[in-house]
Amino acid sequence: MLLLAIYFYFYSSEYLQKSDYKIYDYMMQLSNQVKKENEFYTVIVNIDEKSLEVLGQWPWSRVINANLVDNISALNPSALGINILFPEVDRISPLNIQNFYKNFFNLEVEFRNIPEALKDNDALFTQSIQHANATLSTYFYDNGMTAKHCNALLYHENILKSRETKFQVNSLLCNYNALQKKSQNFGFVNAWKDSDGIFRRIPLFMEYKEKIFPSFALATIMSFDQERYHDLSTDSILLNFPVSRPKIFSAIDILKGSVPPKEIRGKIVILGTSLIGLNSTYKTPTGVEISNSMIHALAIENMLGNNFLRQNPIYQKINLLISFLLSLFIFYLFKKKAYLKIVIILVTTFIISFIWAFDKYLHNIYVSIGYLWVTLLVIFMLIFLYHLRERSREQQEQEAFLVRQSKLASMGEMISLIAHQWRQPLSAINGTVLAMDMDYRKNNLQPKSFDNYLNDIEEMTSYLSRTINDFTDFFSKNKEAQVFTMATLLRQANQLTEHALSDKVTLTYEANEHIKVKGYPSELLQSLLVLLNNAIYICKEKIEEIGEGRIHIDVQEHRKRVIISVEDNGGGIAKKDMKKLFSPYFTTKSKQNGTGLGLYILKMIVEDSLDGTISVRNGKEGAIFSIEIPKNMD
Repeated sequence: MLLLAIYFYFYSSEYLQKSDYKIYDYMMQLSNQVKKENEFYTVIVNIDEKSLEVLGQWPWSRVINANLVDNISALNPSALGINILFPEVDRISPLNIQNFYKNFFNLEVEFRNIPEALKDNDALFTQSIQHANATLSTYFYDNGMTAKHCNALLYHENILKSRETKFQVNSLLCNYNALQKKSQNFGFVNAWKDSDGIFRRIPLFMEYKEKIFPSFALATIMSFDQERYHDLSTDSILLNFPVSRPKIFSAIDILKGSVPPKEIRGKIVILGTSLIGLNSTYKTPTGVEISNSMIHALAIENMLGNNFLRQNPIYQKINLLISFLLSLFIFYLFKKKAYLKIVIILVTTFIISFIWAFDKYLHNIYVSIGYLWVTLLVIFMLIFLYHLRERSREQQEQEAFLVRQSKLASMGEMISLIAHQWRQPLSAINGTVLAMDMDYRKNNLQPKSFDNYLNDIEEMTSYLSRTINDFTDFFSKNKEAQVFTMATLLRQANQLTEHALSDKVTLTYEANEHIKVKGYPSELLQSLLVLLNNAIYICKEKIEEIGEGRIHIDVQEHRKRVIISVEDNGGGIAKKDMKKLFSPYFTTKSKQNGTGLGLYILKMIVEDSLDGTISVRNGKEGAIFSIEIPKNMD
């Protein structure tokens, strides 16, 4: 259920969408290396800085614009699209100058040597547009003012009314009335960036006041191919951005006639501007910034060459579903600890999905593969972290179980020790009671003797009580740190191992009464017993080689820490075993004498319970184990 909730979040996540964009960009760059680029259908004519140097600042007189359109038309392009808006009339047109002086100063101004046909620059420009069958630009936006004549716009009797689009606007900017009314072809020049600031797609249709309008690129194509929109089943397209670009010519070169006709003939010409302030630029997935005119030129290339990409939203849902099912299976395999199968599934999924996605891309379909890869990798990491936490918990439980097992094993040894230690005191108590009974029967039980008998019994029962306290402290779960001397602890360790020693194996230590520790004596005692039992075992094993087994405990105080070293003369530890010595189930003993858990559990106790460290090295005659603990563990 948690995984399902995460996937529902992913479905509407902007992060997932941006990640998918990056994969799309990578696919595009990869496909550009394997695709062969054909000749371009379009060229761009730019009103640029070079043109302004010759003809002066923008806006130019409509006479110049008309001349530019006529020159382009004379070169026989297949279509002309003008990516420049003309929302106002030409204020320097002779007719408009006459009207200005008439309206404001009531003066009649005449232009004697200007033919009547040249007095209206806007009419000349309109005629050139009509003659060239040029496509004009419009611009859609929200929350703005719309001129009355723009509200009346209708594209070719609204032949697109059956189209559906999610792009809806409520404001429109179009050309001046006379020009817009006489033009049959027009389209919006809007282009949007994705949420990450990169331009990838362009809308083909937009709805304004329940009427459908085409994009500038589509309208330019439809100016000579009315049926082209029937081939488009989507309201937007993802563009392919080739490495090379359509050719760009300066407007002044067109006006001077210095552009070879073959460069224009049969091409679709986009007349635009590259002037700063009049031209918006967009960053593409290839990292190159392009102009609005180049965007529509590439859109035309994509549509005519059928190279644009279709992105059906159903693929997003399919990929999410596949990712969800795979994540459930991977979760199951993690529970089974089938790690190799998980690796095989991930690698196989990656290879198959990449080949499938890239093949679809080459066939102009983008399958939104990021919705599979990104979600699966994120969920895999979450499952992996969850699994690590579970494994850590299991390991802690296993370690706790091993400690309990060690305690139970130690309990058997402790009971044996107690039985061994109680035999002599119990025999002594029994002898004292018998002596009391005999004195009593003989009427020879004097008060002083009676007191001596009782003192002996009390001393021995106190000893028995101390051994029971040692036993209960050793296995107590709820312990508080207490202050004890190392001398006391060493005496206890000596007593508990005394039965295991022999004439040929001796234990020596220095009882330093001044070294005090605040901590957990039972844990430290258990640690010492593990080391002492191992030392006694190795000494007995090699008694024929060494002749006499010697074990020595040394305690040193260093600033705020205490170092306890246990050294034997059993010959030391082989170098190859040093690194594995504290690993679980590793032992150099026979199966009957060792499980390989003693030193492993010892390390856990020292590090976890005593907040210390344990190390081992070889001395002159044998191994030296050192336990270093803080003097204050509270």
